[in-house]
Amino acid sequence: MIEQFISSLKLINLQVFLFSALVFMIGYALAPTVHYKNIKWLTAYPLWMEKVLEKLLGKKWNSILMFLFIFILNLLSLFIDLLSGLVLFVPLIMALWMGLNIGIITYNMLNGRFFYSALFNPVSMFELPAAFIALSLAFQLNLASLGSTLIPIEKISFPLYFNAFLSLVVPLLALSGIIETFALHISKKFDDKDLDL
Repeated sequence: MIEQFISSLKLINLQVFLFSALVFMIGYALAPTVHYKNIKWLTAYPLWMEKVLEKLLGKKWNSILMFLFIFILNLLSLFIDLLSGLVLFVPLIMALWMGLNIGIITYNMLNGRFFYSALFNPVSMFELPAAFIALSLAFQLNLASLGSTLIPIEKISFPLYFNAFLSLVVPLLALSGIIETFALHISKKFDDKDLDL
């Protein structure tokens, strides 16, 4: 298992990983402007998604169901990002789109306060690396298909990238899911106490 983890880690090109993070951050940095100018075709999806998630997470679920919901939702999202690597240039759009969507939701929830510091929380410490790894694998699939010489990427079959996704992304999402579930339960207990008062 440890050998699988190490071999999967070796598949990740550091330059591509940093590029994935950069593109995400560009999308995230654009979010306040998009939100402030109310560009509806860009804000419609994330604001709708925020409302849906608030409704679903507001239900009285036990810890296991809540964890499974968070984990599966994040896993499906990042698996789609991985699959985007099979289509040329789509990972670039997906990375920008992810950063923009998360940025708009964060900006809206916090009313613009602590926008950048919001990225430095226990959940994000696991979720963001998982996202950057999934995007890196997608970018590498693209670069290998293009035969890139700027960042030479060895052409590797999709199953190996999928195995890397399972070895690296899934554990990170599981850890972030556990932390997020715990945090949501704690916040709900405080909310319930406030209502009792």
